[in-house]
Amino acid sequence: MDKNIQGATVLAKEPIRLPWTVGSCQHIGSRKEQQDSFGKKYGIFRDKTVLLAVLADGMGGMKDGAEFSRITVQTHLDQFESAINKYENPKDVLLFLAHESNCAANKIYNPDKPGGTTLISAFFYDNYMYFLSVGDSRINLVRNNKTLQLNREHVFGAVLDERAWMGFIPQEDADGSILRDRLLSSVGEPKIRRLDIIRNPIELLPGDRIVLMSDGIYRTLSDEEIISDFTPSPQESAETIVAHVVSKANKDQDNNSILIVEKV
Repeated sequence: MDKNIQGATVLAKEPIRLPWTVGSCQHIGSRKEQQDSFGKKYGIFRDKTVLLAVLADGMGGMKDGAEFSRITVQTHLDQFESAINKYENPKDVLLFLAHESNCAANKIYNPDKPGGTTLISAFFYDNYMYFLSVGDSRINLVRNNKTLQLNREHVFGAVLDERAWMGFIPQEDADGSILRDRLLSSVGEPKIRRLDIIRNPIELLPGDRIVLMSDGIYRTLSDEEIISDFTPSPQESAETIVAHVVSKANKDQDNNSILIVEKV
C-alpha cells in the first residue's frame, strides 16, 4: 500500500458489541500538506451506546488549513461526552459541537490571511442517524448499491445554478464559471455563515452505509466508481476507494479522506 495512505485510527476504546462497523482512510494526494482530518468517538446517551463520526477538510491554499481541520475534529472528540450529558436532543449535541469548534478555531483566525475548514458530523443513535454540514464535504447514504447525497454543498456554484434556473444568466455561464467551487461557509471564521442540520433523523436499515468524504474523493471518483469499490468490510472499502483515487495519478490531486459507517 502507498505509504501516504493512512487507515483508521481508534480514538476511543470501542465497546465489545456495536450496531455499526466503521472504516476510514486518507491520502495526501499531490499536496505538500495533509489538510483533512477525521475521527470517531463512542459514548453513552440515554443508556445506549452512540457514535460520533466527524470529518473536516481545511481550505486549500489558505492559511492554516491543516490546523483548522485538526482543531475542529479534536474539539468534537474532546467535547462529545460533555455534549451528550448536557443535551437531550442529538441535533443540539451537533450544534453545540459545531459552535465549540468554531470558537476554538477562531483563536487562530487572522482576518488578513483568513482560513477555515469544512465540517461533516454524524451522530448515530440506535437505528437513527443525525448529521450537520458546513462547506462542501459530503455525506451520502448508500443502500442496495444506490447512493443518495444527503447534504447541500455551500459553494457559489449553487448560487449560479439558481440564477441560471431563474433566467438571469445562461446555464453555460454558470457551468463554466471559475467561481463555482468557492466556499460560501466554513468553520473558523468569526461566524459560520451557512450551516445545514437534518430536521428529522434518518432511520438506517441493516447493511446501510453512511459515507463521509472530502472533495478529494468525490471530485476524483464517480458515485458508481465508489460503490464498485465497496467490499463486505467498511475498512477494506475505505482503503480500496482511496487506493483507487491514488491510481488515477492526477497531477493536482487534492487531499482525500473517507469515513464509512455501516449499520449492522
